[in-house]
Order: sequence, then structure tokens, then C-alpha cells
Amino acid sequence: MSFVISLLVVLHLLCWAVALGTWVAAARTRVPNPGMPHAVAGALVLGIVLAVLVSIDGDANHMKLGIKLLVAVVATVFAYIAKKKGPETSSLVWFGIPTAIVANVIIAVLV
Repeated sequence: MSFVISLLVVLHLLCWAVALGTWVAAARTRVPNPGMPHAVAGALVLGIVLAVLVSIDGDANHMKLGIKLLVAVVATVFAYIAKKKGPETSSLVWFGIPTAIVANVIIAVLV
């Protein structure tokens, strides 16, 4: 089970990396890559699966997981809004995407 959790953690972090990378690639033109919302959604789904698996063992920090879930949902919603609106995306939504991604990773590593 430890290997499965470790593999899911790697995939979860790779999804966040892809999402942040696609945002950086599109930052100048503000035309989001279609893969960005899918990467964020993939990280969200993998995070939920990881939270369930860790909670089964009984050593989960539920407050940390709840905050990470909230931040991931915000990042996912912002990414899909940016995909729908394209270059007309508001600055709050556009810059909220990398802020939420980085905040989620910081919470995961430092808290």
C-alpha cells in the first residue's frame, strides 16, 4: 500500500507541475492551454484519492486536507473559467491559478 500511495503522490505533484507549467507558457498571451484545467482537475482527483487512502490508515491531518481541498477546488474552478473566457479572463482569475497551485504545494510540503 505504501508503494501505491507514493506513486499517487508523484502523479499528484506531476499534475500540479504540468498545470503550473502550462500557465507559465500561456502567461504572456493569457490564452490558456486546454490541458491546464485538465491537469488541475487531475491533481484534485488524485488528491481526493490520496486523502481517502491516508484516512483509512488513520494518521491523516484532516484540517490540512480540508484546506488543500478548498485551494484545489478554487484552482480548478479558476482554470476552467480561464479556459472558457480565453484572453478576456480577469486578472483575479488569471493570477489566482498559479497562486492557488503554489499555495497548495506549499501547504503540502511545509504544514
